[in-house]
Amino acid sequence: MSNKLKDRKKLFDKFSTQLHLLKDNGLIDIELKYERTYICPICINQFQESDLITSPVNNFLTEEDAPPEKLNGKRIALTCKECNSTAGHQIDKHLINRIRKNDDNSYYKGSTQYRTFTFEGENITAEITSNGDGTLKVLHKTKKNNPSLLDKFIYGIKNKTVGPILNIEPKKYEIIPKRVDLALLKTSYIIAFSKFGYIFLLDDYYNNIRSQIRDMNLPNEPQIFFSNQLQSENIGTYYVLNPNAKSIFNVFSLSTEYSETIISSFIPLPNLTSQQIHSKKKTN
Repeated sequence: MSNKLKDRKKLFDKFSTQLHLLKDNGLIDIELKYERTYICPICINQFQESDLITSPVNNFLTEEDAPPEKLNGKRIALTCKECNSTAGHQIDKHLINRIRKNDDNSYYKGSTQYRTFTFEGENITAEITSNGDGTLKVLHKTKKNNPSLLDKFIYGIKNKTVGPILNIEPKKYEIIPKRVDLALLKTSYIIAFSKFGYIFLLDDYYNNIRSQIRDMNLPNEPQIFFSNQLQSENIGTYYVLNPNAKSIFNVFSLSTEYSETIISSFIPLPNLTSQQIHSKKKTN
């Protein structure tokens, strides 16, 4: 058994055991199809242990990163391949791109990025490294440029015939704000599932969240997110008991080599909507 399969099996055993305990004790009212059942937290379809094996033709269980692995997330749950591929890839990449763009614009010390700027109507590519003190080191590589144009440009710099202003073209990232919000919602929802399992997340109340994650064309419902309002030592999952805001409160980190963004997120408990929490906050 490969290490990846072992990791998936550990997650399967953890959540399947809890699911059957809840069923055996009458705490959930759902018919389980298999002797050992796992329910994908996004599509709510049921799977059995054999679905841990990857398949080119059948939907199967995969590890789910929350936050996305490229933002230093951990594999903390299982979702089916269809949910992971469609909802995961098509949503998460917009959040990853948002953080990467923020890093690029901040020019953190030691960060390196390739940029282009226009010289005599043509593009010149430069490798730009930030020194962290407001100055940038610019390296021009012959293999990435037209050699004769580059020689002319460098000659102009040395002889001060190149103008003092160079318009550096920023790297273009595909970022759809709605999908950034959905990625944050999905991350918070999967973190909640990893902590609480099936205790209450099978409630129909959460169909709205699941539907938004699975269908990006649905209109966004208002959600509650805060950026950098808390510190890294506050990272964790909390249970809010305030009657006006009963909810799961997740605090998680989106980390890169250069930066850390702390996100706080509320997931209301059944019978309390995000809109209601918003209105209660305004009146309290």
